[in-house]
Amino acid sequence: MISTFGWAFSLGIGVAAVVSATKGGPGLHMALTAAVCFGFALMAVVQRHGLVASGASEAALSSATATAMAIVWLWAAASLLNIYTLLSTWGEWWQYVLGAGVVALVCLFFSLTLARDAEAGREDATMLNLAHYLTLGQLAGMVIAMIGLIADAKMPRDPTKPDWAASAIFFFGAAALAVISADALWRNASSRKA
Repeated sequence: MISTFGWAFSLGIGVAAVVSATKGGPGLHMALTAAVCFGFALMAVVQRHGLVASGASEAALSSATATAMAIVWLWAAASLLNIYTLLSTWGEWWQYVLGAGVVALVCLFFSLTLARDAEAGREDATMLNLAHYLTLGQLAGMVIAMIGLIADAKMPRDPTKPDWAASAIFFFGAAALAVISADALWRNASSRKA
């Protein structure tokens, strides 16, 4: 399992990479944003696969998934905060930072609650069902967000617009969350059939 330090380290590296790439222009920023999000999704899938292989409980699996989701949301919030307070200007940045931060806290709450259940050897069916439906809703929401960004010509975004960096963060962050959510739902469905 990926340690708290491992997730924190990847979060710090991810924010630093995306923020510093903003100075290099839209192409570099988009490439590094995609790479960071691919890395987050890969870490989550590998961790979940390892937990499944070790026979981890459903509470432990859901806790790990919620942690990975929280990292992506925290990364988006921290990246937007740094870019739009240090390097660029865009009037709506704070609303997205606040929204992503709140969702990250909800994910962390689920992660910690489910981790306590797993450590105690119990599974709260209500929490697991709620986590399942929130994951399903997140998957649908992220797919819709990605389609919406493309349909609204915000991905790729005109670099003369002040939200060009945010658009890349939104798109690739949504892609990472969609992969994490889909993997969790697919593996849960597979284990229920077994």
